[in-house]
Formats: sequence, C-alpha cells, structure tokens
Amino acid sequence: MRKAIRIFFTLIVVSSFLLLPNIFSRTFAEEKEIIFADSGWDSIKLHNAIAGYILSELYGYSWKEIPGSSTIMHESLKSGEIDVIMEAWTDNISNYKSDKKNGKFKELGTNYADNHQGLYVPRYVIEGDKDKGIKPLAPELEYVWDLEKYSNIFKDPEDSSKGRIYGAIPGWDVDTILYNKYKYYKLDKMYNYFRPGSDSALSAALTSAYDKGEPIVAYYWEPTWLMGKYDFVLLKDKDYSESGYRNGETALPSVNVTVAVSNKFYNNNKDAVSFLSKYQTSSELTSEALAHMQDTKENYENTAKWFLKKHPELLTKWLSKDNAEKIKASLGESNNNNLTSLLYDFPIKINFDINSIDNSVRSFSVKHKGFLDSIRIFLLGFVTLIQKILDIIPWPVFLASVYYASFKASRKHRKALIYVLFLSLIGIFGLWSHMNETLSIVIASVVISLLLGFPIGILVSISEKLNKVMRPILDTMQTMPVFVYLIPALLFFGLGKAPAVISTTIYAIVPIIRMTSLGIRQINKEVIEASQSFGSTKLQSLVKVEIPQALPTIMTGINQTIMMAMSMVVTTSMIGATGLGMDVLISVNRVEIGKGIISGSAVVIIAIILDRLTQGLVGDEVKK
Repeated sequence: MRKAIRIFFTLIVVSSFLLLPNIFSRTFAEEKEIIFADSGWDSIKLHNAIAGYILSELYGYSWKEIPGSSTIMHESLKSGEIDVIMEAWTDNISNYKSDKKNGKFKELGTNYADNHQGLYVPRYVIEGDKDKGIKPLAPELEYVWDLEKYSNIFKDPEDSSKGRIYGAIPGWDVDTILYNKYKYYKLDKMYNYFRPGSDSALSAALTSAYDKGEPIVAYYWEPTWLMGKYDFVLLKDKDYSESGYRNGETALPSVNVTVAVSNKFYNNNKDAVSFLSKYQTSSELTSEALAHMQDTKENYENTAKWFLKKHPELLTKWLSKDNAEKIKASLGESNNNNLTSLLYDFPIKINFDINSIDNSVRSFSVKHKGFLDSIRIFLLGFVTLIQKILDIIPWPVFLASVYYASFKASRKHRKALIYVLFLSLIGIFGLWSHMNETLSIVIASVVISLLLGFPIGILVSISEKLNKVMRPILDTMQTMPVFVYLIPALLFFGLGKAPAVISTTIYAIVPIIRMTSLGIRQINKEVIEASQSFGSTKLQSLVKVEIPQALPTIMTGINQTIMMAMSMVVTTSMIGATGLGMDVLISVNRVEIGKGIISGSAVVIIAIILDRLTQGLVGDEVKK
C-alpha cells in the first residue's frame, strides 16, 4: 500500500516538472483581456460569447463579463472599467447621446435595430386557451387604451380596488416613458403602476402568471428567450412619433441597439475594434439562438459556436476571408484537453439536470396555488395593517414616542434628542411615508421571526438531537447569499410585500434561534437543579428560571434579528417591495449619487435608532 502511494506521488511530481514550462508561460505571458458588460439579460450574454470566441481564436484575447445594470455598465464604460458593451439600448440610457457627443466612449455600430418593446399580455387573455380550459377574459383588448375596460381582470394583489400594470425596471429611461403613458391614458384611475425592481423579477412575474394561466399586463421587450418560449401579445398603440413618445402619447420606438467600447479600448485594440465595428445581427437571429439555447439547455459558449456554424455567412461579413476561414476551421476542431489544462480544469464533471428542479418548483407553485395564495393574503393583510397603524400616527406623536423610548433606553436626554433630530431628517427629505412602508415590512418580519424562532430556539436548547440537526441548517441559512431567498419567495408569492416578508423572515430568523438556544444552554446547571429540588416541574423551571436567566442573551438575538431584517428589506426592493429600499435601488440604477446618499442615510438612521433601543433593553436586562 505504501509503495503504491509513493508511486502515485512520484508520478504527480514528475508530471508537474514536465508541465512547468507551460505553467510558467501561461502565468507570466502578457495576457490580453477584454471585459464585456453583462447587463443581466440573455441576449447580451449570447453576443458576448460570440464576440469573445472570435476574439480569443483570432487575436489571443481572454475575456470575462462583469454584471451590473445597464446604467451602471454605461458609467463603467466611460471610466474604462468595462471595455465592450455588445448591446447598448440607447433610448433606455438617458445620457447616452450626450455622452457619445462629448466623446466619453466610442459607438462602433448597430448590433440590431428591429426589436420591439411595450406592454404585453398573454394571448390566452384575449383568445382563451382550450387546452388549459381558459376562456377569453378580454376579447376586445387590442390597444393600450383598451386596458381601461379590464382593470377587474388584471387585479392588483395588494389593492383589490384597482388593477396592476407591471412597469419597467426602476432607473431605465423607458420606465419614465411608460409612467407618462400610464398617466396620459388616465389608467391611474383604475390601475396601480408597479415597478418590479429588477428584470429577473419581472421575468419571474410573467412566467409565473403564464404557468398558472393568470392574467397579467407588463412591460417587456424582444428579442428574449421569454418571448420566444411563451405566447405573449404586444398591445398596439398610436403610431410612433419622435415628439410624442417620451410623453407616453405614441408607441415606443424600435431601439437602436449598438456596440460601444471605451476610449481606452478603442485606442489600443485596432484589430478587435475593426471586427466589432462590422458586428451586426438581427432580432430574428438573436431570438433563434436564444430559442436553441432554451430547448437544448446549452450554455452561452456552446450556443455561440452553434450559431456561428449555422450562420457562416455572418463571418464573411464581419471578418476578412482568411480570418473567416480560421474561425470556420476552429469550429470544426475537437476541443481535447491538453496536459496543461488538466491542472486548471477539473477532469470529472457531472451535468446535473437543474431544469428539473426549476420545473418541480414551478409545478409545486401551480399545484398548491390556493394554499400559497392564502399565505400571501394573510401576510399582505398583516403588513397593510401595520402600515395603516404607522400612517395614522401623527409625526409629532411618533417623534415623541421615539424620544421617550430613547430616554428610557439610554437615560440621557441628549441622546434621545439626537435620535429625534436624525429621525426628523427623514421627514425633511420627504421620505416619511417611504419609511413607514419599510418599517411595516421590518416589523412584520421581526414579529413572525420571533413567534417562530423563539419556540424553536427553546426546543433546540433542550434536545441535543434536534440541536445536531438544526446546526447545519442554521449555518446554511446564515451563509446562503441573500439573493437566493428571493427566488422561491418570488415564484411562490409573486412580487411585492408578501414575498419581501417571507424572504426577510427566513434571513432574519437565525439569530433569535441561535441566541435563545445559547442563552438557555449556558445557564448554570446548579441553578436549574435548585429550582427542581424545590418542586418545580421542567416546564415551570423553563418558564420561571431558565428563560429569565437567558433573557439578556435572548435580547441580543432580538437585536440581531432586527438588524438583519433591516439589511434584507433593502434587498427585497429587487422583487418589488416599495419603501426606502426602492429609493436606493432607483438611485443605483440611475447613478444618482445625491438620491442614493439621502435614501441610504434614511435606512442608516432607522437602523441605528432600532439598534440603540434594543441594546438599551439588553443593558437593562443585564443590570437586572
């Protein structure tokens, strides 16, 4: 056995020495790298893969993508942090034309300009679907202004008295245009304009509604895999006019989707710029590739190769004859790993069927729609009740209450006055109502976290087996990226405040469970034995001795639960939760530094006040 181990390690050492020249050449060679913008949608990732493959094969570039919103990517292009944007939706970036005119970046040409955007509804809403047993709900719906007759069809789950129109992504220029259209056709009388927070949230809302056969009207665009897979109808509008569309009076134009590069990249990469200047596709070609990717479950790189194999005529348009032949030849080569790649690419890979997980989750949401809807309605009613209570409290009474609570916690009038002054700034900024929306979600999430987490923490403290089971679960919940919690909440409960409460509760419940268990476990056993020796039952000992003794630690858990809820509630703006988080998201998407500082400061003020109040309670318990 030892001899076999020695032989194995000897082979590894010898192989490493044989590969040293390749390793050093790979490590120290001057590497040319291109950074593409990843604005989050499939078509731009596809074009990144196509361009990246050609540039790597012809000119030896390596390439990578950096994700971010379209506005952030545009700003990064100007600063040189991003080299190439393969899909710059020019009309959706408010300062694109002025920045181009001022020479802050270089526009190389048009990728495609035959796209569509506007308000879409599922075809079954208009025509019905016999296979799904759906009758036509809005048979005369053809134009945007026809929506006035069907507000009862597209009901807002958070306001049953009105319908809901899902608008564009906060920060996109088209969001302002759509809102103007919403006002121009006087749809504000019977609809609420709902901002979904992110393009992924908007996609999830559309696909979830379609899978369940529910009516929905929402902004979207083509080409996308979603419009290729699902049958949606673009509502007609008045003929486009340059003077009227920004006021919402006419149809949205087909956007000139361009290829743009940074000035630094333009000056230092002539061959790459020459190729990218000729890069041009179409909406139809892009949709074809995205549909192939959706059907075959291929990644972007393999789809890019498939696309180039199927459309070799594009290579002759983009490249010289010799370079086009090189790419065609490379597409026919087998991609065998050489010795060096064995050290960098793990040799064993298993292709998991991730789509089966997605389909199972979607099927579950459809099958148990009634149960999930009842939870959503309960949560929505709970949050709405809290917000109404907060809204009816006059601001002087609210400030006075904060002053009193702060004084009780700190025993210092000066600190209490400072907290009140800082809280007053939120009202001065014009964010008081937004603060109430945020607080309603935080309070609802914290209440549910405490109602569930406190008894679970007690059970974990008294059962070693349960503690062993719960420990890895809690570790996973605490270390899981917060965005992951948004996905199931979004699919099961839609967009808005209900999924925000669910995801915030899951994220914030961990500290109260851990600290409750820890507080009870660290109590001196002699104290517990003494109480039981005087005739206390286990339950009496728990309620009258253990929990009071553990209260300082439990209060620390409550403090941490509140802080985690505050941090998560801002993130939930990405799934349409309104309030201060949405203000932060809009400022990030639009790169509005002033608005970001003000709305972010409001969140910080609330978090600090809540932290100090709960810490004061912890201090009081410790003194007792």
